[in-house]
Amino acid sequence: LAQAHPACRARRARVPARAHAPSAAARRSHFGGERPRASRFVPRAHVAAMGWKDSVEGLKEFAAAPWFPIIVGALSGLNLFTLVLSGPLVVLFCSAVLANKQRWLYTAVANAVGTVAGCVLMVLLIEQRGTDFIKEAFPSTFTSKWWTWTETMMQAYGSIAAIPVAAMPIILHPLIFFGKLSNMSNAMLLGSIFVGRVLKYVIMSQMALTAPKALKFFGASPETIEKIKKDS
Repeated sequence: LAQAHPACRARRARVPARAHAPSAAARRSHFGGERPRASRFVPRAHVAAMGWKDSVEGLKEFAAAPWFPIIVGALSGLNLFTLVLSGPLVVLFCSAVLANKQRWLYTAVANAVGTVAGCVLMVLLIEQRGTDFIKEAFPSTFTSKWWTWTETMMQAYGSIAAIPVAAMPIILHPLIFFGKLSNMSNAMLLGSIFVGRVLKYVIMSQMALTAPKALKFFGASPETIEKIKKDS
């Protein structure tokens, strides 16, 4: 090609050379420090839940106090609405049993009472907002395998299945949902949950005293079982 026209050469001379890409150090300086890592962007809700769980587990130091089983029971009722305290609650319940082995029945009953108190509030909300309230407020429970299992049990055996279902180490939302859907009276539904939960916690207390490894059948993780074994 012919040499560029003098006007073109003049325009190219006025255009500054392309700046080099900034170095990694320059980029860090531009952002005011080290470039943030992806792991630092943790959702606030997750951070709050983890902090709340750690705070709950910190209550273990009061396990020998006479009011401690009542607190654990109240937290069990609260967990119907949070669904994040199951692991810490197993630790707290077993700590209460091990701190005073003579009160294992009192601890089991207190935990059942607290759970039923949470169920009472859940039932009242369902009566105000309808049974779809559970599906809307707790969508993860609807997709749980225990939802289908509870539905099958309730369809096959009716209200008589409420006690054994409540005694299982599973969430109670499906039982409450299908109990209200089948027009069980509140007294029968809540009474069945109370009896079932007493059975569950009595079995758990005996496992904590004699065979902590068996708590894995109640959803306790290996880490939770190790914590319980250290306290025993």
